[in-house]
Amino acid sequence: MKRVEENVCIDVSPASIEESHEILKLLKGAASWIQAKGINQWHPDEIHLEHIHEFFHNGCEFYLARMNEVIVETLFICWSDPIVWEELDDEQSGYIHKFAVNRDYVGLGIGSQLLSWAEQYIRDKGKKIRLDCMAENHRLNQYYVECGYKYVKRLEWGNGWKISLYEKD
Repeated sequence: MKRVEENVCIDVSPASIEESHEILKLLKGAASWIQAKGINQWHPDEIHLEHIHEFFHNGCEFYLARMNEVIVETLFICWSDPIVWEELDDEQSGYIHKFAVNRDYVGLGIGSQLLSWAEQYIRDKGKKIRLDCMAENHRLNQYYVECGYKYVKRLEWGNGWKISLYEKD
């Protein structure tokens, strides 16, 4: 599965559980960058291989994107998300999570390529696309709106997290 944008190609393929270490490396790298920006979201010390394995065993689909055979980004798609979406969770949606780009490859347009790929994959299953992000991450919220996502609602969790929910038909 290939997408091309500005002469940069990525190959997207399903990740295997054996590639969990690669996924972990991407997620920890993204978490370190997020924390350095002062955004309270992912913490590198709280991301463990066991969590990734749990997602695999719970039916989530992980994907890896490669550029010139180098793994440059990841995300996973699940078909239900009652923990985040609560009463709005439904079976007519695909939920994008843990979207992470290797910081060495930022600025090449590959993040938008993988997001577009995931959206099309979910659409091909006849479902609407949903995702969430931290409400205080203003740039990311703006990015999703610019990508055509509709703001659904804001959740405030007991741990202090404020989360924005977005969807796209």
